[in-house]
Amino acid sequence: MSILIEDSPRNLLTWILQAVKAGDASGAVISPFASPIEGLRHRRSAEVMARGLRAEGASVWFDAQTHALQMAGVGDFRYYQGYDLWSGSRGDLSTADLRHGHLSRVFDFQDRIEATKLAPTVLLHHAESQTSELALELAKEAIDLAPDCWLTIAGTAPFWESGNALDAHIGALAQLEPAGWFVVPVRQLATLPVEVEPEGTYGLCRTVRALSENSPVHLSHGDLAGLPAIAAGAASVGSGWDQRQRACAYASYAERETGDGGGGGWYERVTVRGLIGSLRPAETSVLRSQEPGLYQMLGEFPPPGPQEAFRHHLSALRAIIDQIGDHGDDYRARYLELLALYQGASVTWPRVVAATGSPLNSSHWIQPLERGLRLYGAGEGW
Repeated sequence: MSILIEDSPRNLLTWILQAVKAGDASGAVISPFASPIEGLRHRRSAEVMARGLRAEGASVWFDAQTHALQMAGVGDFRYYQGYDLWSGSRGDLSTADLRHGHLSRVFDFQDRIEATKLAPTVLLHHAESQTSELALELAKEAIDLAPDCWLTIAGTAPFWESGNALDAHIGALAQLEPAGWFVVPVRQLATLPVEVEPEGTYGLCRTVRALSENSPVHLSHGDLAGLPAIAAGAASVGSGWDQRQRACAYASYAERETGDGGGGGWYERVTVRGLIGSLRPAETSVLRSQEPGLYQMLGEFPPPGPQEAFRHHLSALRAIIDQIGDHGDDYRARYLELLALYQGASVTWPRVVAATGSPLNSSHWIQPLERGLRLYGAGEGW
């Protein structure tokens, strides 16, 4: 079980390498939307990022994130435009030659920075559509070009809720037998906790369960919302210090105002392992004064600061996914382990809310995911 650090306009290589050395992350994903191809005064280039990762034995990925081009409002091309990823117009995959040109350029750049080959895809809103046929065609052509590549599947909530059509689409992709999978749940909103529907979580779990039978699955930008996928067989989730690393959402790729460096405010909420959620720093202070026994029961809390919050978050997330993954291929045991964790968190949240007045509680962090997990368990006969 592992965590990959997703890319961010704050491409903080030192933070990533510290997490790798601590055993909390195994590598990082570089994105043309977040890391420039040529180094800038305030940003490392993709190649420098990759070189630094390789030097410490970390895995290197380059996700072209072609699926972001189909998101409503996409417009943050300040770094993307520097990459040569298209033989025709940006986003044009209408012919075999254009698809071949895009795939070839993505694979060539991955070779250049010595990243694992990862094929791009298009964003899907339903599993039975002309776009899903395009995604399947693109995947086939990627396997023809690079039989050892990983394939990407990216979809919004309606895609994961497509039922039998979803299963048929995933079955067709699975026949291509890639080396592995990047599965991307795409959100409308960039808020945390992410908004999920039980049926979407169920579909995501079914997908991961099927794909993980033969190849490893990474849940891109999965973070805490990716725990049901870990129970279903995913080998890793994506995370980071920014919200855009913990959820793949439309707003993360929207056009930015002139002069906006892209960092925004730091995300300093404190992840609490026993809650499978987070609290504001001020709320943790209130909890410590109002409920010292509960505060101590919930475990260690980090000192103030964005880096401290990030390192603490990774440690908590890794501990949870390891606890689930320790059951190996016993998927029923993995399911029951996460279900027990959710139930425990649901019991604890009311005490925390009573002490801190937190507007977020188990109905936001736990219940939607737990309902989807239960649907998956029922589908498996558990």
